[in-house]
Amino acid sequence: MIKLITFDLDNTLWDIDPVIIEAEKAMRLWVAEHVPEAVAQLEMDQLKQTYRHILNQHPEVAHHPTNFRKKLLYQVFTQVSLSHDHATEMSEKAFEVFYRGRNKITLFHQAEDILQALSKQYPLIALTNGNANLSMIGIDGYFQAHFSSETEGKPKPHQAMFERALSFGKVTANETIHIGDHPKEDIEAASKLGFNTIWFNENGRQDPGLCSPTAEIHSLHQLTAAVANIATAT
Repeated sequence: MIKLITFDLDNTLWDIDPVIIEAEKAMRLWVAEHVPEAVAQLEMDQLKQTYRHILNQHPEVAHHPTNFRKKLLYQVFTQVSLSHDHATEMSEKAFEVFYRGRNKITLFHQAEDILQALSKQYPLIALTNGNANLSMIGIDGYFQAHFSSETEGKPKPHQAMFERALSFGKVTANETIHIGDHPKEDIEAASKLGFNTIWFNENGRQDPGLCSPTAEIHSLHQLTAAVANIATAT
């Protein structure tokens, strides 16, 4: 019997790449207005160097996207001679601009209807390596919990997030379905723990040999049927 469904977020319920692009544009415009001397530090070549510097100095934030971006912005502002306090203040404000944009997402077609329908049948838990804010997006009401690489300290495919979901839901892995787009971080990681899995391989773009899900779907409109089939079979 299926008693819990866990969901990946980015690229499972929405396309994240255009969202990040727009969020970064908004952040750059803000920086250009408030700290114009720092704009050159946001050019790609310079930014790549800063990325590497942050990872070398603070490897612990590699899987903590919020702290990583704040440290990145702090470094950008100190490189143009802002004081510690001023750089900290500006990095927090610039991050707020980015984060608002990061959560201005457009759900995939039918995604909200699917969440609404499934949440009436099963508890739903979000599991993500990103830093999406379900409340800002407006879908927090469908989920009973939200665990991430930031809350658990380890990103998928590490088992920590999956085990936390099982503990929270007080269920076993074979009573759970995990739904996600990534063959390794979602499907193979969950499968190793005994989860049932549904691979959202959008439009069949990825090689079907990349993972071995319980079910594979190419469009979200196939999801409720796939859940029902697994529930019937278990």
